[in-house]
Amino acid sequence: MTVRQLSGSAGLKRFVAAPWEILDPSRYPQWVPTLRLSVATTLDPGKNPFFRRSERALFVAEAGGRTLGRVAAIHNAGLADAGRDPGFFGFFECGDDPAVAADLLGAGGAWLKERGCTRITGPWNPTSNYDGGILIKGFEHPQTFFTPWNPEYYPSLVEGAGYTKAKDLLAWHVRVADLGSSAVERFARVAEGVVEKGNLKFGPLDLSDFDRTMKRCWEVYTQCWSENWGFSPLSVEEWLFIAHELKPLLIRPGTLMVQADGEIVGFALFVPDYNRAMTADRSGRLLPFNWLRLLRAKVRSPWYRTMLAGVLPEYRKKGLLSMMLYAAATKAGDYGVEHVEASWILEDNREMNLVLEKLNADPYRTWRIYTKEI
Repeated sequence: MTVRQLSGSAGLKRFVAAPWEILDPSRYPQWVPTLRLSVATTLDPGKNPFFRRSERALFVAEAGGRTLGRVAAIHNAGLADAGRDPGFFGFFECGDDPAVAADLLGAGGAWLKERGCTRITGPWNPTSNYDGGILIKGFEHPQTFFTPWNPEYYPSLVEGAGYTKAKDLLAWHVRVADLGSSAVERFARVAEGVVEKGNLKFGPLDLSDFDRTMKRCWEVYTQCWSENWGFSPLSVEEWLFIAHELKPLLIRPGTLMVQADGEIVGFALFVPDYNRAMTADRSGRLLPFNWLRLLRAKVRSPWYRTMLAGVLPEYRKKGLLSMMLYAAATKAGDYGVEHVEASWILEDNREMNLVLEKLNADPYRTWRIYTKEI
């Protein structure tokens, strides 16, 4: 077995295709891999503005012409500028072999150490502005859109390579049918009263002027998340890159905003769980029929996922976050939605977790971010 660093477009193509060599979809019905095009675009230095200053190295472990595992090492220039540890690993996939995992992660760590890193954290794919984490709870549940899924042996692989817990991320499951309880209704009346007294405007985002709206959302996002654990600063260009990747999948009823004096002070994004639409073809390809399945899910889907929800710090104590989450969950039933997943929520985000508890949500899945000194 050898570990090899890949390069060029051919190397990127092989790295993107590796999961289908490493994992057998027939053994893991919960696994719905991210579309190959999406992974390739995210990792392409010529397309993703994140890599205009940051670097990545792609590694595969191989034996007898077969890929046994993969990992990306990522040097995050934005964190280096902020005086924080810039070393990440991500896009980790591996068979149930501790030696392969240790060699892969070791190769990534050595590459980062050459660039002055003293610690490596992950997995982030490639930063906390995308997706990340090793699933440690809820393996039996299907993988929802833009969240990771892995077999149960993954945590032991990473821990066996010397990594320890940095932080856990939660996914909460809200059953729309459960929102009719008296406790939830009392909670809703309080939240609605806050909006009325605060003279705030509440409604969907204006997607007709997409870039202008997204630039304001970037400002809100940066202020909301800048103090959160693991936050990775991103430029407006990178934010717009991510937004335009998601744009074809967004629907106006799945966006919410709160305005004060005509300016957005909070927003939330909800998307259909497109993964459930692609369970019949988990090749990671749009053709021949997954594109049609995505279009159908965009019209109607029983599951939605909350991808982002945030309110400017000065408005948080007014109950706006509660109002947005409640309104989105209750309105979801009008579009045939029966379940909503809110993820990822930091385990110590007391405000958000308390709101979800009041909505009778169940913390049904957990991912772990790991760290190690190198």
